[in-house]
Amino acid sequence: MNISTFIARRYLFSKKSRNIINLVSLISFLGLFISSAALVIILSGFNGIQQYVEQMYGKHAAQIYVYPIKGKTINENHEIFKNIDAQPLVKYYSKVIEETALLKFKDRWATAKIKGIESKIFKAENWNNSIIEGSESLNLRGMPTIILGYGIQNQIQAPVDLNFLNEIKIYSLSRNEKISIQNKNSFISKNLILGGVFSLNPEFDQTYALVDYKVACEIFELNSSANLIEIFVDDANKIDNVLEELSSFSDEFRIITHKEKNKLIYAANDAEKWMVLAVLTFILILSSFTIVASITMLIIDKKKDINTLIAIGAKFRQIKNIFFKEGLYISFLGSIIGLISGTIACLIQMNFHLIKIENSMIESWPVVIKISDIFMLLCILFSCGLIASYLPSKIFMQKLIKI
Repeated sequence: MNISTFIARRYLFSKKSRNIINLVSLISFLGLFISSAALVIILSGFNGIQQYVEQMYGKHAAQIYVYPIKGKTINENHEIFKNIDAQPLVKYYSKVIEETALLKFKDRWATAKIKGIESKIFKAENWNNSIIEGSESLNLRGMPTIILGYGIQNQIQAPVDLNFLNEIKIYSLSRNEKISIQNKNSFISKNLILGGVFSLNPEFDQTYALVDYKVACEIFELNSSANLIEIFVDDANKIDNVLEELSSFSDEFRIITHKEKNKLIYAANDAEKWMVLAVLTFILILSSFTIVASITMLIIDKKKDINTLIAIGAKFRQIKNIFFKEGLYISFLGSIIGLISGTIACLIQMNFHLIKIENSMIESWPVVIKISDIFMLLCILFSCGLIASYLPSKIFMQKLIKI
């Protein structure tokens, strides 16, 4: 074993002549321990929230969306449908109608965005898992139904009763009539059975109602056209390949991915995570500099030992390495034990759900440990430890000890 390493280890565990040095060393260790554990726990907590938000907004969502640049509709005979059909990476696609309409139940009104989706896609995407009340289909006993978002149902106070079959009246503007107060034909109305209520995410629940695509075509007079196309891909890693195949239609259509559609949500999550990381890293840097105080005081305390080592022929570089390694030991021990403790705390939460969230859509705080975060934290912690150990042992030592 290297002599400087041996002495550094002895200094680490031996009792110092002044209790204050022991106290400062303990504070240094605890500061790094708590900071590193907190970094793991908080980053993993943010990862959990981010994953939950992604799942909440990504549930039943297509990987690619195609919107017309000019106008509001896509003709059913457009060449883009043939292109999509010919792509082996496409799992399936759906023509979708999204239009605003008025909903009426008794004397209560609500504005909603009606989303018309094909029944086969409704089944393929397992929308039944998001139905919290009522039927799990867009048709009931051969009659078309409307499935309301939880927020919209609250607005119009419409109960789901599959025995008495409550009806929701939908009003939409006619595309073929001139809008006028005197013209009663300006509005198209249709009665639909209230088939159920879904809950997906707050934004969707407050805005959308679901109907069958064919019913939406009838309500909005679209004749088998669509407002957009939703494309579902077999392999999420090959979305770029599908986008490349669709690039020839970029002059006519705006083609975006799910992440691009919800970029504000993803950007906000990332910004929050990195801002918290920056604040905690700053606290970690402050904690690391208690090592500077600890090593500086240790150098002063060990003046006699240093002079003895010099007298028996030790080189000044070897003496500096003793205190440099002493700082590294404090830093690395505090960091590694903190990371391990933080990881264990996260694993306990993941398996036993000890921290609950009251009055929330999720019962316990979600936690996700990412290996990339652990490696990043190791780099940050070791960098701070190296700098904090280098300053007193390499730079301040000559000023503190006159040889």
